[in-house]
This record gives sequence, C-alpha cells and structure tokens, in this order.
Amino acid sequence: METTKDLPIQRYQKGRLEPTHDRVVVEEPLEIRLKGEPFQMLMRLPGWEKELALGFLLTEGIVHNLAEVITMHFCGTDTDPLLPPNVVDVQLTDPAMARTGRRHLEVAYSSCGLCAKEAVAEISRKVAPVAGDLTISPPALLGLMDRLTESQTIYHETGGTHAVALATPGGEVFLHAEDVGRHNAMDKVIGRAFLERRDLSKMVALLSGRLSFEMALKAIRAGIPILAAVSAPTTMALELARELNLTTAGFARNGRMNVYTHPGRIV
Repeated sequence: METTKDLPIQRYQKGRLEPTHDRVVVEEPLEIRLKGEPFQMLMRLPGWEKELALGFLLTEGIVHNLAEVITMHFCGTDTDPLLPPNVVDVQLTDPAMARTGRRHLEVAYSSCGLCAKEAVAEISRKVAPVAGDLTISPPALLGLMDRLTESQTIYHETGGTHAVALATPGGEVFLHAEDVGRHNAMDKVIGRAFLERRDLSKMVALLSGRLSFEMALKAIRAGIPILAAVSAPTTMALELARELNLTTAGFARNGRMNVYTHPGRIV
C-alpha cells in the first residue's frame, strides 16, 4: 500500500528556484461504519485500517473488549467487494451499539462552557483510573524512545508523520505505527495490541510529539499505565493524568526526561 509519493516541486535555495522532486506522505479518508451505517470519518495514512477502527472505538469508550466486536471488514481485503474504497464496516453487539447513542465527545470542551478543571472532573466520573504496578527504569524508557525515533521510516523520508509505540519495559514486544495524525497512530497500536490480545497494563506508550489531553485520555481508557513523549505536555493532560493515575514523562530524549505525574512507576 502506497504511503508516500514523489511529487514535482520548486525548491528555493541559494537565491534561486529550481525544479526538483520531494517525497510527500499520503493522506486518505477512512470511513468507519457500524452495521453498514456511517459513523466516523478519519483522515489517515493508509495501513492498519482494522487496527485504526478498533483502536478508535476502544479509546472513544464504545467498545470495552474484543467480545463486543462480531466482525470487521475492510474493502482492501476483498472480504466484502460491495464496500466502496476506504471503508471499514464493524458489526458490534447490542450493548456496544447502545453506547454510540450517548457518546460523549470529551475532547471538544473548547467549544463549550466548561473550564479545564470541570472537564477533567466530568471525565473522571465516567472513566476508571489506571490500575497496575508496572515499573520501568529511566535508562530503559529512554532506550525505548530512541527505538521509536529509529523506527520512524516514513517520517525520515517525508517529515510528515507522527509515531506512537507500545512496548514492554524490556522491549521484547514493540508495536509501532506512523500516521499523519498522532491520534490515529495511537489508535492503530492500541488496536493492534487488542487484536494480539496483549495486556496493555504491562506496556508503556511512547509518543513522537507532545503529550496532549487527547493522548492521555486514550492511554487511560486503554489501561496503559505509563505515557512518555519526546516533547512537552499540556496542563490539561497533566491534570487528567494526575486524577486518573497515569504516569507521564515529557522531553524524553538525549538522556533526560521530566516526570510530571505519578513518578512511582519510574524507578
């Protein structure tokens, strides 16, 4: 599946424009359908379509476990030739379908009247705190962050993607994905981990960018206890992490990091 394209451009350097080519990352829509009905449109990097759909449904609180997923069909697999391109159709159990009718878009608080503290309090009433006693040493965590950087092949080629990885502290399991959207990359690796029936309470999440509220919420809903990012966190992400027992680390690069919340897991 094509993830990059070579496109003609004009490059300005040394005082002049010259024709050349550049590798550009591919972005395409993916429609998630539930029982044949349109539900969500995501702009994404092609690849891991089923994982993306499953991870999205999990981190949005619609699906709680794999038993609630009856079937998943992606048109690219030829399992359903009647589906149009770039569509994943998911058949869910009735309890999961019932949650779609009262889906709360917690990440959209910027358009409503809640302040950050009220938003975090509202989510904390609906989302369980992260459990588990997973620990990791600082050198091990920084080593995994270096591994994430090395794995970003599409980014190194185009500069146009984010990356997320899920890994065990010793690195025996290392699942990583790139995408044009950091949220998609997170959903892809979570979806892959669920399909492989991994225990997410025994894994750490690694981000190539900043540690935002949305990424913290996805980690919490998936039950991931440690979230580390190469860049900075936001205040609302840290408030949510502090409230719901998520360990967070930022600026994890070049042999250093800042541990912001629940530092007991970094030993």
